[in-house]
Amino acid sequence: MKKISLRVLMFVQAIVALCIPLYYHLMVVYRLNSNTPVWIAIIILAAVSWLKRNSDIMDEYAKKTVQIADAICFKAALILMGIIIFPFLLLDGMSRYLTGYLLTGGIFILVLIRAIVFLWIDKYGMEE
Repeated sequence: MKKISLRVLMFVQAIVALCIPLYYHLMVVYRLNSNTPVWIAIIILAAVSWLKRNSDIMDEYAKKTVQIADAICFKAALILMGIIIFPFLLLDGMSRYLTGYLLTGGIFILVLIRAIVFLWIDKYGMEE
């Protein structure tokens, strides 16, 4: 069986993270009260874990690259979630749906930023 590259795995995780805002949209717009999306999420997570088992083994460079991408995403999460979204939670006139869309969209954006930063560093290298 052919091994899956770490780049592909990062973008598969980003696609899976796209399911979070889509699921929230289904819950808000269609008032979906079914367990079916939960079972679909379990199947998708099982498929991603299978892909992780069949991905290339991370060498030291890949581990360092993932650590740098995670550190950048942590800083972006502090800015995005702490400074931009947190004040919306404190305002009385804000719609809870808008706050939910901002939170779920923010999670997707963070995973996408992680994949893009990893791809950038993996392609162009990192300078210390």
